[in-house]
Amino acid sequence: MPVEPVLEQINQGELPASADLLAALIGRLNRAGVEQLLSGPVGRNPACLLEAARQVLAPLAAEPSVKQAWLEPLLALPPSPAGLGVLGYFQDACVAGRLRAQLEAIEPSERKQEAMQQLLPLLGRQRQPQDAGLLLELALAPAPLAWRRAALEALALGLSAWPLAPLTRALQQLAGDLDPGLAAQAVDLLSRLPDGQMLLRQLQHRQLEPAVAERLRRRLTASPLVLLVHGRQGGVIPVVLQQLAAELEKRRRSPVILQAFTAAAPEGDPSFWMAARRAGALSLVPLLLLPGEHVRSDVPAIARHWQLRSRARLGQVVALRRRPFLGAWPQWQQLLAAEWGKAAGGRSLLWLHHPLQGALADRFLKYLAGVLALPGAPAAYSDPQAILAAQAEPPVVLAPLTLAPNRLSESLKMVRLAPPAEVLPPLLDLPAVRDFLLSSLEALP
Repeated sequence: MPVEPVLEQINQGELPASADLLAALIGRLNRAGVEQLLSGPVGRNPACLLEAARQVLAPLAAEPSVKQAWLEPLLALPPSPAGLGVLGYFQDACVAGRLRAQLEAIEPSERKQEAMQQLLPLLGRQRQPQDAGLLLELALAPAPLAWRRAALEALALGLSAWPLAPLTRALQQLAGDLDPGLAAQAVDLLSRLPDGQMLLRQLQHRQLEPAVAERLRRRLTASPLVLLVHGRQGGVIPVVLQQLAAELEKRRRSPVILQAFTAAAPEGDPSFWMAARRAGALSLVPLLLLPGEHVRSDVPAIARHWQLRSRARLGQVVALRRRPFLGAWPQWQQLLAAEWGKAAGGRSLLWLHHPLQGALADRFLKYLAGVLALPGAPAAYSDPQAILAAQAEPPVVLAPLTLAPNRLSESLKMVRLAPPAEVLPPLLDLPAVRDFLLSSLEALP
């Protein structure tokens, strides 16, 4: 049926402007029809229009024809709570400007709670990055709880639009708020951010309200880990790596598998695959220190293996989060520089590594030597003494670049060095290195 007679009857008072009738009209009116409707009693008292908007406008507001018909006529209305409520369904910079002006018009001494509670979520729905400062300030301020909740709701409505660093800091602070409702919502929002699982894990050692701590526990969904290690002949994995994996599994409450390059790939038991299905992912972390053949060729092949295995076991390919090899992590390199620098104590130190070939390996070794501010040299596992004899000035301290005991570290302990030199232990024997690996791997999503 044509809508013009209906609009005339509404404006003349012959037909009540019920919410159901207006809901049926919202998607059918063009710009002229909207202007005609708003020129009558609906425009003077848009309360019924707001009720109708709540029924149908959320999915319609993004349609270009609906936005073109309604936005400018609504902006032309005198500001009112109901009119602003309808306007807030349209995500637009002009709407954000109108809402900002209304917020600024509220005297700080008055700050009516009802107006703030209505306007702040509408402002968040506009998703304008410049509004993040106001919303974050109000969420954290020692203000009435209703304002803070409204500001946090606004942040939730536009979550992906806000600058990430200040948003993260604010939500982590709010997670420890005295109000459990605010704190619980902050935990929920953190879980929705990029690297949300890592951000949530940073809260695990904080004192939280019991209900909030339980909410945090439910939000933590750690993917199972596959840690790639060199291994020894016959697929033997050193005990220190097994202990690291066991401790990590306890902390993450999710399966951790060690895969050695010298053995066949593990299959993964039902609990491993159940965790992968629940998390929607599994993570592959090469605990390798140099970009040798394993990093360049074997790791990509292993990644393809796990993708095919997930399809076979789950009937789907879950997301495979493949992390860079450990030696490439900047934090790892800085830790290595600090630990070896402390161990050297001003004495000359030479770090020894497995011989590598290729331009990429050469560039990496030069870069690493610069970061460590210490010279390195390739050493054959069977005869590390040969490279030491070639040094112009024999080093006082030798550091094998290896996480766990291997043939190089054992050879250095067994041969008689001339002149004598102190040999540092494998890196996992250093408490700072073990703690770094546990905390870094625990924080992975």
